[in-house]
Amino acid sequence: MATDTAPSGPRAEPLLDAFLSLSGTLRWSDLSPATRHNLKRELLDYFGAAIAGRAAVGLPPWLRVLVDCGGTPDAHVLGGPRIPAHTAALCNGYLGHVLELDDTHDEAVLHAGAAAIPAALAAASRRGGVDGATFCEAVLLGIELTCRLGVGTRLNLVEGGWIYTALLGHFGAALAAGRILDPRPDTLRDALGIVYCLTSGNHASTREGATTKHVQPGIAASNGVLAALMAGGGLDGVSQPLTGEDGLDRVYLHGRLDPARALRDLGRLWELDRLSFKPYPSCRFTHPAISAALELRRQLGDDANRIERVEALMGAQSHDVVGRDVAEKRSPSKRIEAQFSVFWTVACALEFGEVTPSQLLEEIPPSPRLARMIARITAGVVDAQTARTIGSCTVRAHGPFGSREVTHEHAKGHPDHPLDDDELRAKFDANLRFAKVDRAVADRIATMILDVDRLADVGELAAALAGAVR
Repeated sequence: MATDTAPSGPRAEPLLDAFLSLSGTLRWSDLSPATRHNLKRELLDYFGAAIAGRAAVGLPPWLRVLVDCGGTPDAHVLGGPRIPAHTAALCNGYLGHVLELDDTHDEAVLHAGAAAIPAALAAASRRGGVDGATFCEAVLLGIELTCRLGVGTRLNLVEGGWIYTALLGHFGAALAAGRILDPRPDTLRDALGIVYCLTSGNHASTREGATTKHVQPGIAASNGVLAALMAGGGLDGVSQPLTGEDGLDRVYLHGRLDPARALRDLGRLWELDRLSFKPYPSCRFTHPAISAALELRRQLGDDANRIERVEALMGAQSHDVVGRDVAEKRSPSKRIEAQFSVFWTVACALEFGEVTPSQLLEEIPPSPRLARMIARITAGVVDAQTARTIGSCTVRAHGPFGSREVTHEHAKGHPDHPLDDDELRAKFDANLRFAKVDRAVADRIATMILDVDRLADVGELAAALAGAVR
């Protein structure tokens, strides 16, 4: 008579196993100077965006509800009190993403650090005494897992309906938090198996212009912390959350995840080194159009005031996200509608020669001047562009000067068209000026971030960030 027997141990999953192995061997001192520097650039960029985000939106009532729930004061909220770590991760994840100024990985089509960084910061605050190098290792692991799942996924966000920043960021957040809270391989495996039960993040909020779009990375960060805590407390998770029979690949990604692509050169080459840093506070799909429009404006000179008609030509995925000719994109009444509108962003670029957080405060709804430019813009699809990447954009202007056009394959900030160190620091400084942070305080925070690996306790940085803006 046959009897059922329980498996003697967790079932193998090569993709997950490879990251557990990497977690055990990764040492900050073994990384190249370039990769260590890029991780610090990432932290400088993220925390600058988070401080500006906190200044722009404050602590809205729906977020204050969570803060006021109280609990063990584990971790700082930017500009708020100490609260439970998972709630702090949610709040800070929202604030870091709300201006759409945080990084992207253009091939993976996601924000790489949006969930991993607030999860790691909250976990470090809860544990206490976490040195900067350990914190950096955890952030790197979380970003790497998020990005490699992204580049290994061939299902684009319109086909799948997912927001990969949140969906895949859950796993990165759990790995980052778990590496700090309890790095034992079996516990990390459980954390990643638990977080699969919590995984979420959809495109509906982007399509409808709902504020929940900007909360989703915070939800991923919070769930990552919760999963790590529960795993440390003994809860078992599924052992094959990514490629198992009922894993992420089949259930969420329609069988379009390529583990071999996700694992290519793991531990030798870092997707962190391919991050894009955003110069404009809008969806990355608008950035090739903005960069092209700004260059076109420079080329036209005084003729920019004589533009009669503008075409923005982009790939189908980009068009679906930012180029649909609907009222909320032509005359946005909410920040997120403007951030996901190629009409609004290109019009700002052509009219003002910049797209900054100031326009998000001053040009929603659009002023008559901006509305007139928006009315001249049409958005079209380049059929050949169907790949799951950000893609290029051509901006073509017509007027008494004839027709002039500029195409940008890679928007400003892409690693092949990068923000150099001076430009990235200028972005950080601009974000802190926007937040009305004293220059001496801003300089101190920047120095702490760029020397983060020398900190004996990253809690010192968390406290400085929390106190920068009120």
